[in-house]
Amino acid sequence: MDKNNTLITRQQLSATVKNTDSTTVSFADVVSQILSFDKSIASQALVLKLIDTSWVQRLRDLSQTANTRLVYMFSEHSRFGHSMGVAALAERVMTILSASNPAQVEPYRKAVSSAAILHDIGHIAPGCHIAYKTWFPESPDAHEQVGCRIITEQTDVHDVLNSDDPKLVADVAGILREDPALPAWTWQLISGGGWNVDRGNWCIVDSLLAGVSYGQYNIPALIESVVITDDGHLALRENRLDAMMHFAVSRHALYRQLYQHRVLLAADTLNRAIVQRARDLTSGTFFADETMTQVLAAQNVESLKLPAIFAMTESWWRYHITRWSTGDDAIMRDLCFRLLYRKLFKTVRSDNQPLDIKDARAAVTKAGFDVRYYLHEVSTSDMHTNDLEQSMPVLQDNGRLSALTDADPLFRTLLSETGAAPRTWYVMPEEAKVLLGRKR
Repeated sequence: MDKNNTLITRQQLSATVKNTDSTTVSFADVVSQILSFDKSIASQALVLKLIDTSWVQRLRDLSQTANTRLVYMFSEHSRFGHSMGVAALAERVMTILSASNPAQVEPYRKAVSSAAILHDIGHIAPGCHIAYKTWFPESPDAHEQVGCRIITEQTDVHDVLNSDDPKLVADVAGILREDPALPAWTWQLISGGGWNVDRGNWCIVDSLLAGVSYGQYNIPALIESVVITDDGHLALRENRLDAMMHFAVSRHALYRQLYQHRVLLAADTLNRAIVQRARDLTSGTFFADETMTQVLAAQNVESLKLPAIFAMTESWWRYHITRWSTGDDAIMRDLCFRLLYRKLFKTVRSDNQPLDIKDARAAVTKAGFDVRYYLHEVSTSDMHTNDLEQSMPVLQDNGRLSALTDADPLFRTLLSETGAAPRTWYVMPEEAKVLLGRKR
């Protein structure tokens, strides 16, 4: 590589590239190499203002893939870069859609771009999606609802949206809620079944940063074939059905090989065990800051005020488990040490090699561990939930719309395969697994 090319590469890899002679602000990106937002375009100028809010900057301290780094060592990236990529991808798609449907797209373009950059601001540590099951195991993931609170309550995000256009606050929250009063394409682009700009970004980003190739697909071919139907829904032109299938297969492989890796599922149980132990330690010298005290006492995320939610970042969580790893309680010390230094629980397959829960409990107890914290059950989930009902229909060459499952049998096969009986494991210390005779 010559000197000039080397200089260009270094510029492209800089954290932020600002051209003082241009209205464009660019950011280095692992997918597109460069993400650019133009301040002369109203929707993109608004995205740049939202990027500077504290709630979006907070995403730098929220993990994109949680404990994945314990198996795939470079998976250390944050929700911030992902959200930037989603906003840029949403803008790319809307530019294409607006070329043929300006009257439908432009009135909502700022709201959709804002929803794209803000779609993950309701996440919490540790690990975002696993966090809600960690803190509130009986409640569903509520990051969209929390995101709407951040948008509608008195925050800097609310102030930016309201100062641009008071109507934006309701529209952006409505997109995140999938409000039927809004044109369907506005929320389908962010969170619709099958492909959307959220999945479209993380599928590639998480794949690249895990060092694997099976999450990658042809973005340009897919987005250039997306259209808005007469009734305001998103659809896919039949001529690029192959691009959608490429994405579906890539996403399927990413779930099976990365997100649902049995070691990661086992690592996630440590988070839950640590929180359970923290809730059980109600006396003595157990350390917890004000936020942790409030969170441990909360029954659900709705009972927490926004300042507490804002403080729930990865550094906050890691600070506590580091303190607890040298604390007075032996069980808490052990659980935190295991998570910090990768002394993880082992898995015992229980669906194809039946194991009675009584035998598992007996082995854990005999090995000297408390089953409340040292025995868990994990299973894979259906990664294509709601896709059959919500996936983009296919716009055939004759102008008719058909379901994706009818247009390509491969998609129906994927749905059938993932809808089969899940794989399940018991999770326990290695000593208990040895007692069960399951040590490989």
